[in-house]
Amino acid sequence: MKLLLPSFLLTLILCIPALNGFAQTGGTVKAHIIDAKNHEAIDFAPVAIIRAADSVTVTNSTTDKDGNITFNKIAFGSYKLVVKQLGLTTKLLPFNLTKTNVAINLGDVLMEADVKALKAVQVEGQKAPVTIKKDTVEFNAGSFKTQPNDNVEQLLKKLPGVDVDKDGKVTAQGQQVSKVYVDGKEFFGNDPKAATKNLPADAIDKVQLIDDKTEKTKNTGIDDGQREKVLNLTLKADKKKGWFGNAAAAGGNTDRFLGQFNINRFDNKKQISALLLSNNVNESGFTMEDLNNFSGGNIFDTFGSANGSISINVNSAGRANINGAFSGVSGGLITSHSGGLNYSDVWGSKSQLKFNANFVTVISSNNLIKTDDIQNPAQGLLTNQLNTGNNTYNSYRLNMNLEYKMDTLTTLRFKPSLSYGYQGGMNTANINTTDYSNKAINRGNQFLDQVTRTPVFGGQIGINRKLPNGKGSFNFFTTGSYTPYRNRNTSRFGSTSYVGTAPVDSLSNLYTNQNDDASNVNSTLTHVRQLSKKHKINLAVGQGIQYRYDNANQNTLQYNATTGFYDIVSPQYSGAYNNTNWRYTSTLGINQSKEKTSLNINAELANLGLNGEFNTSSSGPVKRNEWAFVPNASFSYRPKQGTSFSVSARLDASLPSITDLQPFINTSNTIYKRVGNPDLNMSRSFNINTNYNTYDAKTNYYFNFYGSYSRIWDGFSTESFFDNTGITTSRPINTDGNYSANAGFNLGKPTKIKGLKLNAGFYGNLNRNVNFINGNENTVLRISPSVNLGSSLDRDVFQLSARVSVGYNNAKNSYQQAANREYYTFNNYYSASVKPAKTWRIFSDLTQSLYRGQPASANTSVYLMNAGIEHYFFKGQNLTLALNGFDLLNQNAGLQRSLSSTGQTTITQTNILGQYFYMKLTYKLAKIGGGNNSNNGVIIMR
Repeated sequence: MKLLLPSFLLTLILCIPALNGFAQTGGTVKAHIIDAKNHEAIDFAPVAIIRAADSVTVTNSTTDKDGNITFNKIAFGSYKLVVKQLGLTTKLLPFNLTKTNVAINLGDVLMEADVKALKAVQVEGQKAPVTIKKDTVEFNAGSFKTQPNDNVEQLLKKLPGVDVDKDGKVTAQGQQVSKVYVDGKEFFGNDPKAATKNLPADAIDKVQLIDDKTEKTKNTGIDDGQREKVLNLTLKADKKKGWFGNAAAAGGNTDRFLGQFNINRFDNKKQISALLLSNNVNESGFTMEDLNNFSGGNIFDTFGSANGSISINVNSAGRANINGAFSGVSGGLITSHSGGLNYSDVWGSKSQLKFNANFVTVISSNNLIKTDDIQNPAQGLLTNQLNTGNNTYNSYRLNMNLEYKMDTLTTLRFKPSLSYGYQGGMNTANINTTDYSNKAINRGNQFLDQVTRTPVFGGQIGINRKLPNGKGSFNFFTTGSYTPYRNRNTSRFGSTSYVGTAPVDSLSNLYTNQNDDASNVNSTLTHVRQLSKKHKINLAVGQGIQYRYDNANQNTLQYNATTGFYDIVSPQYSGAYNNTNWRYTSTLGINQSKEKTSLNINAELANLGLNGEFNTSSSGPVKRNEWAFVPNASFSYRPKQGTSFSVSARLDASLPSITDLQPFINTSNTIYKRVGNPDLNMSRSFNINTNYNTYDAKTNYYFNFYGSYSRIWDGFSTESFFDNTGITTSRPINTDGNYSANAGFNLGKPTKIKGLKLNAGFYGNLNRNVNFINGNENTVLRISPSVNLGSSLDRDVFQLSARVSVGYNNAKNSYQQAANREYYTFNNYYSASVKPAKTWRIFSDLTQSLYRGQPASANTSVYLMNAGIEHYFFKGQNLTLALNGFDLLNQNAGLQRSLSSTGQTTITQTNILGQYFYMKLTYKLAKIGGGNNSNNGVIIMR
């Protein structure tokens, strides 16, 4: 801690001179905005105060319902009041605030009609900072001052109601932004960071925050009232034709290196972009943000699998692996080479045809040293496992999106997808298990050499046909994929057991081939028919098909010392099956969509089927054919711009997965064996979700509340058996009494201090899970509330931010009481940045991670601090030289903790980069519109 204070507070001390402006005494400005024609008040009209000298926006808001507007604590000086309303001429009213004139009342401001017939007169007016439309809040980027080297992310931080966290996750009006478009088109598959980190702020004309309909609504034609936050970045007219980008290179101690390059070519409707990154500092290049648990699963459509599903894993460093498209390997020391190409274009006299294609590849490898300390109170055992190895991961993914508007009533969408993943590695594991008295139970070692190949061929097709005069529509949507999965591994495992009178040695040397040819189709056909135009009531009839076929086998051979080959079949670890799984649904529903409300009630009948055949002698064919009534309903209410409430409820049913039904043992782990259960039944569930969101454009205050409850009957849980050698075998079973509930909120509001925002959030989760341990029922009840507080101060020459998060976890077991756990986690983040001179910037951040619980010996306190200084060269500041230091306190231990539903605690420690430094040189490339390009900005990705 002695090093912490002087290192981190250096940037804070440098910020102190800039804080003097807070002491200024200000005045008050009032006005009454009315229509000149009928003298009626104009409500929600955007009004701003700009400095007379340079037209920089000082503050902005909107009028109240009576057309009144008041600004308080405006510093003394010369200003202009700007009023702009669609269809009316813009008003600019100059005024001066002084010590002798601290209150200005501009009285009635008459807004006259905008007469567009005056073509011979050229009028240059001031753009309003904020314009509010029905489902869109539009920000004029030029009204928010940014630095010459800022990217779009820095611009977003200055917009009212918009927050960007340390990992780049964008939140607007309390809700997470799921997509970012550039001029209405996809940019690298809707990855928000691809646009926010790689486009310069001064290339943006407007930032549009849109409440967009969900993909489900667009595919089915039934408006369920749900909306997702989407950002659209519109480029300035002179930026829509030309080049911009940057190149960077960095080198440091311990052979650390980083090289990156991106280039963007815009030609009106055409967009071409390329990104490249090569490094050994554990940067993935296309890292995605940490995902909110309630983001809905409709994020990053393009990078989802061909069947529409998405699998997201985020490690402790914030790097994510999304369906294998990013990061590849995790943990240890990673060397990664990433690249991407993106192309978008629009053709046709009326822009009928829109096309986007992007190709992303990641080639990465890691050197891993990992230690797992496993506490298993159910068995009274302590296990230490050391894993070492080298792994490689190659991923290639091509996605295309074609949208063709065949005529005014018909739209065709086609999204083909191709990908290939290769993963290989050679790993060793050493295992040592004792009881709580330190008596040896077993020890063992394993060598594992495995290679996995996963090609995926798939796509999506959607056709929407509207009936004339708004009488209804026909909608067809289908996704399909084919995946020939291949895995082979060689496993040599030797162990010694000390539970008897004498040690017992055992040895297995196995070669396993796992193959799975999987085909998947998911289709829906919906007809929406208008029943009442006056009451806006529609009838919806739909048919859905979900079909999956798997032909899989696992063939395991034992090593034959006599022949020197793997040629002895091991029936315990071998098996094959072919499996057909389907779900047919018929839906009849009523929908009413009004301006402020939306109501959907659907009666749905589902036929769920499963037909599987296994070649093992102990298991015959598995056949299921179940019918389930699974109705659902939803209601949404949007009383005004920025405020919405929604609630939805659904009954559902699901059959067991293929892996849960296979009767043979999985050999991928040495001390935990998993066997399927062909006798599993269908499970039933009830879910209810609610969400309330409000955003006040006048005060930029937002509040978002969300909650859900889920109850499961015949849920899928586990039954575990362990013997006195420390080996655990588990299988899936059906249990009742499982439920979960959660709730949370986010709120935020700027203060009267320029650039200062405050926000707070709460999340609480309650979960009940029933499992069995050696035939004994064990009910686990877990409660885990957490709160977070944050603030940020964004000024022209400095930025400060702080976020504090505290979590509490309590897990109680009815049978396995020794597994009860209670602990606290603290995750805090602080950052500071200051420009002591025009061409210099100093920055620093600190992450504080604390763990407090039982036993006290496991308590940890980790402080991770990074800092840097950069200098800008040339008139346009298009060359940047930076010195960066990471983990300055040298405290990164690579620790992670996890708690299973059976009470097992695992503490994992991996090798990490540790403390390192590097110099980074970044050069801006810009040739936009053929004009002066001195202020296009260096794009620096961190």
